[in-house]
Amino acid sequence: MNNPLLLLLRLEGLMQSWGERAHWDLRDTSPLPTKSAIIGLLACSLGLTRNHPDILQLGKELSIGVRADRSGSQFTDYQTVSGSIATASGGSRGRKDEESTIVSIRQYICDGSFLVVLGGPEVQLETLASALQAPKWPIYLGRKACVPMRPVFEALTDNYLSLEDALQNAPFCERSDHYAICEIDAPSGFTFRRDILLPSPSRHYLTRRINRFSVKNNIEEAVL
Repeated sequence: MNNPLLLLLRLEGLMQSWGERAHWDLRDTSPLPTKSAIIGLLACSLGLTRNHPDILQLGKELSIGVRADRSGSQFTDYQTVSGSIATASGGSRGRKDEESTIVSIRQYICDGSFLVVLGGPEVQLETLASALQAPKWPIYLGRKACVPMRPVFEALTDNYLSLEDALQNAPFCERSDHYAICEIDAPSGFTFRRDILLPSPSRHYLTRRINRFSVKNNIEEAVL
């Protein structure tokens, strides 16, 4: 029996931000990239508009595993927004003839490096691999200010038995942590992540089941 084809990504940058419970004036970051953000990154490489139906299809077809090779450090940036400020309901905060100022708290991961493993239909993975190497739109790591420090595409490979095998045995990045936290899609998993995008203008999300485990960084001879 042949091994499945898997697409490996490397998300590495000076700053990353993977919002999980983000609201207008509080923009948090999850310690690991979220599935919705990874699907959004793939959609950028394909040149799909925000509400394109293929984005939801990607979320349904692809299984995802993430490994925090270098978890980095989190920091908080405080930004101010002034003037007549638009609200999510379509109104505004503050009158046109007066200014309203809010403080927006933005959280980031500094100097992180994550391995992402994607499984799904082979034709889809091959299309994504090509798109990631010549993306239609710029790729960023959660927010537009977070630029990748290296190409996101890592490999398209059948060297591993499964997503979990790839997370356990794929080479680590340079300066990696001694232990790496991993998350993987698991229909019977006991942990929940609220990061599956729903088809609605308000950008609501559903939960998915995952398994979480750690991998010791003592692998030196794994080959992509």
